[in-house]
Amino acid sequence: MHLLAHDSEAFARWDAGQGLLRQAVLARAAGQPDGGLEDALITAFARILHDPRLSEASRAMLLSLPGLAELEDGPGEPDPPALFAALEALRALFGAALAAPLQAALERCTPQWSLDWPDGSGARRLTGTIWSWRAAAGDAAVIAAARAAVDGPSMTLARAGLRALQAREIPERQEAVDAFYQRWQSRPVILDAWFALEASAPFGDGLERVQRLLQHPRFDPAAPNSVRAVLGGLAGNPPVFHAADGSGYRFMASQIAALDRRNPITASRLAKVFSRWQSYGPGRGGQMRQALESLAASELSTNSREVVEQCLGAA
Repeated sequence: MHLLAHDSEAFARWDAGQGLLRQAVLARAAGQPDGGLEDALITAFARILHDPRLSEASRAMLLSLPGLAELEDGPGEPDPPALFAALEALRALFGAALAAPLQAALERCTPQWSLDWPDGSGARRLTGTIWSWRAAAGDAAVIAAARAAVDGPSMTLARAGLRALQAREIPERQEAVDAFYQRWQSRPVILDAWFALEASAPFGDGLERVQRLLQHPRFDPAAPNSVRAVLGGLAGNPPVFHAADGSGYRFMASQIAALDRRNPITASRLAKVFSRWQSYGPGRGGQMRQALESLAASELSTNSREVVEQCLGAA
């Protein structure tokens, strides 16, 4: 903890923080939050937000939370929905406990938003973190600012606003994604970000949402990037893809089988989402294996069959 709060070497400070954050997330995911560790992290983050020696980019780096892929590599059998919920809970906790220093940092960053890269990049990145934490804590002003950013001139801030609202089932989120779509619907490369965002929305209608996206008039089933945006978005949606009843796995398997008939290369790459099935334990792992077996029973291209058989043989 001392390294995170005080060390003068940036990598050592970041590495110490990542280790402590992993501990905090894993404890919450296991249903045993470590209050002492979380309080110490809040104190360290307050120091980081006030430290005059740090650039805004360095602050953003030090406040970054570990990713789900890294957390799944931790000890024991990973529970992706629990890890996702733990990350969201910590964002809300940090956003509430650090309200004053986060607001001060935001006020410091705001005048730098319009600066050209690289001058304003650190401030824009830190703004995204602040929005994410304060939106999770329910800050109405920040939620409004994140929504407004979608209409602004900065794509970096627009995407930061969308990310901050992504897991919030509130009107402002829907307004933001609708505005982003309306603004960029004629630009397929940018619109793929909208498809991915909607496919990864962690709400109860997840599979129905993905099905609607696959039938959307702007979705191009012949474009690999569009397919990866939607099905990759689903794979990156822990509460939906990793649903305990296996529905996300079965849906993905059926989509890969259909995709394989028109684009074997993209299908074979997507099939790798099942490659770690044996690490999830008998319940979730068994559901994932069943989805793989259903794929193996389909008429597959050589590429996809090779990937599926490699996955099944990885036990």
